[in-house]
Amino acid sequence: MSITGLVPEATWDEVSIQEKEVLGIYIKKSENDFLLFLEGLVIPSASGPQLFFDCMADFQREAFLSLGPSLISLRDGRVPKIRRFWIERTKKSAKDSDLAAVIMWLMAFPKRPFKCQIVASNFKQAGILRNRVIEILHYNTWLNELVEVIGGQIRNKNQHKEIWTKIESTDTGGAAQGEAPELLILNELVHVTKWEVMQAHMNNALGVPMNVTIVSTNAGIKGTPAESWRKIALEEGSRWKPHIWSSPSPWSDPEDIKEARRLDPIGMEFARLWEGKWISGIGSALDEFTIDACFCLEGPTKRRKEGMFYYGGLDLGISHDHAGVVVLGVSHSENKVKLVYFEGFSPCVPVGKKLEVDLVKVEKRCSQVYEKYGITWFGYDPAAGGSFMAQRLRLVGVPMQEVCFSSRSVRTTMATTFVQAMKERKVECYDDANKTLRRDFGKFNIEHRPPSSYCLTAVSDEFGHADVGTAFVIALPPAASSLDFFYDSSAGMDLVYDYDSLSGKELKRMPAEFQDILENEHQDTWEMD
Repeated sequence: MSITGLVPEATWDEVSIQEKEVLGIYIKKSENDFLLFLEGLVIPSASGPQLFFDCMADFQREAFLSLGPSLISLRDGRVPKIRRFWIERTKKSAKDSDLAAVIMWLMAFPKRPFKCQIVASNFKQAGILRNRVIEILHYNTWLNELVEVIGGQIRNKNQHKEIWTKIESTDTGGAAQGEAPELLILNELVHVTKWEVMQAHMNNALGVPMNVTIVSTNAGIKGTPAESWRKIALEEGSRWKPHIWSSPSPWSDPEDIKEARRLDPIGMEFARLWEGKWISGIGSALDEFTIDACFCLEGPTKRRKEGMFYYGGLDLGISHDHAGVVVLGVSHSENKVKLVYFEGFSPCVPVGKKLEVDLVKVEKRCSQVYEKYGITWFGYDPAAGGSFMAQRLRLVGVPMQEVCFSSRSVRTTMATTFVQAMKERKVECYDDANKTLRRDFGKFNIEHRPPSSYCLTAVSDEFGHADVGTAFVIALPPAASSLDFFYDSSAGMDLVYDYDSLSGKELKRMPAEFQDILENEHQDTWEMD
């Protein structure tokens, strides 16, 4: 072990005079040599305590060389040339350990009063970096003469009132208030839910001319604010310096990586955490490649096309007050289901202290798309007022059909049809600028309920509960049922469609294949008008 680290149990009196002299030279030079300080630290590496110089990876060294000049300028009271850094790495690639070393240098060798702040989504995330600082103090005992950790603060031991690092989370009451720091570390960005707090921290930093901001994160979810910030960091080259490592860390055990892959058979979380890929969501119904392949249309269909048959889906949220309307078109000549139109509805109507979806607008949109595309079947979830809206829409001719979500066979049909249609490349979609549908698809999970039932569930996030995606899977089974690809027709489709409630006019609008089947089954009860 390096003498700069010493054995943790050793006292200063046990260190030889020669070791003290060498250590003194190292400490003196480290005041103005940021990289030397890091190389001389002893760290808890994957193979045990080791000199950082001997195990520092190239991507770490590159990031430190980039950070160094800006941190020295900050410490000395000069405006840094580069003030924004984006550090994105895979799991176990030492993000927190490296940032802890950065903090230690600033706290150990100050030349003026300054403040640092570390912010994460919650106290558990925020505390990780604090623990890494404690590890460095443990393996480098001489630093305990200069730096101390007290509660949620890391501070210079001799000037603790003027030079300190505060650790907090976005869940903290009054977060983002108070004095703006010279160094701001926004840690684990992809886990943040209270983006207004994170944005407030960034705004505070913009008011400090010498501020350096470091964003540290894994890869995340497409369509989220984290991805928007990432785009800014990559596109504004003059203001931001990105450092992205998108491979497993060189010290990760290959067997651990194999186990992580086995634990995630769909592969989306593995791709995000271990391969540094931004994914469409945290669900696991489909892999990223399958989701990407379906988004091949440029935009919505502006008018009804001859030979196409149209199906609608309506989802009204309960626990998450959003809504979604989707129209699918079936082309038998192409053997495809095409997304024709979709719209999501966020809460916007004040009701007491909360906002609700404008149901009048949703109902009007259902009526409009019915007239525009000549929809032959319009499914809806009866919960959250869906039945009442469906009654009103039927009065103006919209062929609303209840989809019983409580039915195991219905849930199985939606799950199997969605996955098989997507994997067989029978679905073609477009998306909006916010990647609404891609994000919703990424939220879907498949739950296996023995012996032979499946359920398509959706992970909730700050954008709702996959309401547009749910409207899509409501409309998909009847739309896909006449296409030439395998899907589980034994799942009780009669529970999805209430054919007996169709009028003769509605029957005429249905595909010829359906008309023949239904006329044969119900020839005594149908009157064509």
